[in-house]
Amino acid sequence: MEQSGPRHEEESFLIVGNRSRLRTCLDFVFSSIFWVYGLVVAFFFLSATLGLHNDLTRALHALFHTIDQDVRNLVILAASIFVLFYAVLYINRLYNKKRFGTLRRRTYPTPVDNLELQTLGLLDLETIERLQTEDYTVFETNPIMALGSKKP
Repeated sequence: MEQSGPRHEEESFLIVGNRSRLRTCLDFVFSSIFWVYGLVVAFFFLSATLGLHNDLTRALHALFHTIDQDVRNLVILAASIFVLFYAVLYINRLYNKKRFGTLRRRTYPTPVDNLELQTLGLLDLETIERLQTEDYTVFETNPIMALGSKKP
């Protein structure tokens, strides 16, 4: 028995969808709008924090009734909360390491040989080897023996 993984290396995971051109254009337009919105918000916070003044920041300050100091206070508050959470999680990590030790990832068991499979008593050696060597196997009857039964 080997580790789990993909059976075919040349298998493609590209998902092909059947979308209309209208849907593709709408997706592009809405995605572009949200990207521009995100860049404007990032630029607004950056320019207010650094004290850069231009038409966009003046318009946004007038629209939201804010000044640079309000935005700086918000950025400082957000950074302080981030640093606080980071420190608490780091201390928790150190505590867990000291209390439980370093994590050891589970290692895969050693490969099973045919003799070990045969000692289970569910399949005979001939069936085990047939299953391992052939790509496609059809059985007329179920080759797995019931637990506790004797081989006929």
